[in-house]
Amino acid sequence: MVDGRIAARRAEVRAARRRARLRRTLLVATLLAGLGAGGWFLQSEHARVRDVTVTGTVRLAPDEVVAASGVRRGAPTVWLWPPRIARAVEALPLVATAEVRRRSLVEVAVVVEERRAVYAATHAGTTVLVDRTGLVIDAGTDPRLPTVRLATPPPDPGGLVAAHAALANAHRVWTGLSGPLRSRVVALRAPDEDGLALELADGPVVLFGRAEQLEQKVRAAGAVLADVAGSPVTLVDVRVPDVPVVRID
Repeated sequence: MVDGRIAARRAEVRAARRRARLRRTLLVATLLAGLGAGGWFLQSEHARVRDVTVTGTVRLAPDEVVAASGVRRGAPTVWLWPPRIARAVEALPLVATAEVRRRSLVEVAVVVEERRAVYAATHAGTTVLVDRTGLVIDAGTDPRLPTVRLATPPPDPGGLVAAHAALANAHRVWTGLSGPLRSRVVALRAPDEDGLALELADGPVVLFGRAEQLEQKVRAAGAVLADVAGSPVTLVDVRVPDVPVVRID
């Protein structure tokens, strides 16, 4: 009787072991099948880039953004890393920020915010556009913007105004002007760091000089311009803000 129970128990153990082995075999087979199907899917046309959409561009052509992103149509989307793509797009001089996201397994969307020019810098037929940070963002001009007239060529697109002494001085003054005074400026003469002058749309020329004592110079210019409004004064010199000078030609 005892031997019969022992034999039955051993048979149960062997059966349990066979069931466990079968479950493991089925699990491994299922995992391998899933991995194989997943690998096939990721390499198939259903998981490859079919389209790259670009929005937010004005000066830039969408194709330039796509080329800078490095995203190729037909590339596996699983290997795309949106932050890296965004950094590549932001390397373009005209781009302030870029956001990249997958809209689906086959479409990548790039949303661009372009840099905005605040003035143009020109010399002998060469004109570039500069943004508020001092980055030269593009070649060309914009009649709606004031112009900084230089005695030597401005930096190329992608360069900084800091590389050009007279332009760097003009930029510091431009960004330091009060809103009311800046809105009246139509041009800036910047032959060098010392001779910066502001041409106003409705008033005399303001000889400003170096970007030093900015607040004092701005206050002096505002006060004198208010005093001489409607007069024949053609030049206001605030290079020494405590002793401004006016001139009538």
